[in-house]
Amino acid sequence: MIQAIIIILLNSFCFRVRGGFGEKWDWKLPLCKWWFCTGWTLCCIYLMPTVDWHSWLFWSKIICIFIGARLSTNITGWGEAVACALGLRKPDPKELHCLPFDKFCDNLSWPEIKIFKWVIPAGKLIDHAKLYGVVWLTGRGTLLTLMIALPMNNIPLILWGAPMGVIYWFAGWLYRHGLDDGKGGWRIAEWLEGAYLGSGLCLFG
Repeated sequence: MIQAIIIILLNSFCFRVRGGFGEKWDWKLPLCKWWFCTGWTLCCIYLMPTVDWHSWLFWSKIICIFIGARLSTNITGWGEAVACALGLRKPDPKELHCLPFDKFCDNLSWPEIKIFKWVIPAGKLIDHAKLYGVVWLTGRGTLLTLMIALPMNNIPLILWGAPMGVIYWFAGWLYRHGLDDGKGGWRIAEWLEGAYLGSGLCLFG
């Protein structure tokens, strides 16, 4: 239990540092983009049943896990979608972060849907900013855990990142209901997302 709490807190902190911890006070911890991949890799080593420091197979796996965790957060951005999910802005079709997700979310629409007495009017996803952010981040979160799960040969962890959009939306909700982090819920979301990823490592690692 204590082990799981430590892993969750460590990943939460490292994911928050990745976003620029200290900027609220006009400074940042150094090498912020490298903290999450380092923390994640160290936790993976700790959870391994056996560790052979002299084995090239061990070191090749650790290096792949480290690279996968590094690329998972930096291969493409998610700033626009985060701001939308938090309720801070509207989507801009001219702003591109990850082309497959951008094209899908910018063009997604639906016809009028009737369910008994309820009617869902026809619409476009891009006209609903928060929903747009949630859908976009659902794909981005799945891509994130795909890239950290494959080097670990950990199939259950692949889809663990899908709730990323809901987590960021919830952080925005918390901000609007009084939990002021000074950045519209952005910092809260990073703490929560990191803790969530750490809990996945505890469950499937």
